[in-house]
Amino acid sequence: MSKKRKSDGAKGRERYEIGRIASPHGIKGDMTLLPLTDFPERFEGMETLDIALPGKPVRSYKVRRIEPYAGKNTFLVSLEGVTDRNAAEALNGASVTVPAGERVELEENEYWLDDIIGLEVSDAAGNVLGRIKDIMFTGANDVYLVETPEGALKALPAVDSVIKSVDAEKGTMTADIPAGLWD
Repeated sequence: MSKKRKSDGAKGRERYEIGRIASPHGIKGDMTLLPLTDFPERFEGMETLDIALPGKPVRSYKVRRIEPYAGKNTFLVSLEGVTDRNAAEALNGASVTVPAGERVELEENEYWLDDIIGLEVSDAAGNVLGRIKDIMFTGANDVYLVETPEGALKALPAVDSVIKSVDAEKGTMTADIPAGLWD
């Protein structure tokens, strides 16, 4: 079952985080941007970045330059009005956000993390197994952490042989727990 690993934010929010300003780069106001999305190519060609600092309203900056930082899995960004290292440092750690309408459209059987977290997990017979509390990224496949009704956290591999169905709108997931996995 294919899932999108990165979230663009939490349910019910109007804006979704797709990146973070990671650090200043040089002395002319350039910065590195860390993508927090499965779709980093979305940054190429962006004309404005909406940046949010804790406790402050979102502010839009016109992009002067944005390009992949070779070999670093980040982007180099230059914004209008950010012309020296001090101005770049003031944005360090800021979130790059998009409104709900600009989220990338997912394909069938792909879900945002915030669609998965909180789902009630049941077996094929309808027995409630718990609720998804978190997601681990192992490299091979994602693993859902399910809090059982007794309060224990159990691992559930996010693979087709285990995850039988997801209904994000109803808030449910059906799973087939392999024998011995939760013993």
